[in-house]
Amino acid sequence: MNRETRKVYQSHLLFYEGPFFIDLLTIFGNYLKLYTNKYPVSQKKLFKIYVELVQNVANYAEETYHLQNEDREIGVGEFYLTDRETHYRLTTKNVVKAKDARVLSQRCEIINNSDFYQLKELKRELRKTSPGVKFGARIGLVHAKLISENNLEYTTIEQNRNVSIFKITAKVDKYE
Repeated sequence: MNRETRKVYQSHLLFYEGPFFIDLLTIFGNYLKLYTNKYPVSQKKLFKIYVELVQNVANYAEETYHLQNEDREIGVGEFYLTDRETHYRLTTKNVVKAKDARVLSQRCEIINNSDFYQLKELKRELRKTSPGVKFGARIGLVHAKLISENNLEYTTIEQNRNVSIFKITAKVDKYE
């Protein structure tokens, strides 16, 4: 590992790459609470956002891992929590269909350009129109923006014509 890579990993409080097993995510969630307990308001916000974002990867990632015992698939991806002087950054990254990456980017733009009241209305509308089946990140992204009170940062990295990597980061300011 080179010096620059080591520096990046040292700023991460948590880092995981692989299948998003619920038991493992629960353990990481507990560590997130432990590492951020100096800022209780931020801790609560971070945990709620963590749940939203890792559920999106677990449920909607294009790359999956087959759970033999349960005969179902879970998403594969990565997440990391970074500690900065004035805020925390929670990032998830996973493979998605290329067409879904475009839709996710459009949703993030709408979310980032909406004020609090527009987001509340959007969340209400999405709840009403949600088909109840695997449909992609919808309400969770709106919820993450409402909780964090900051714009969502997102990046799409095209892998080929069929798939892209979608990376999303929620910034949570530190409050004591």
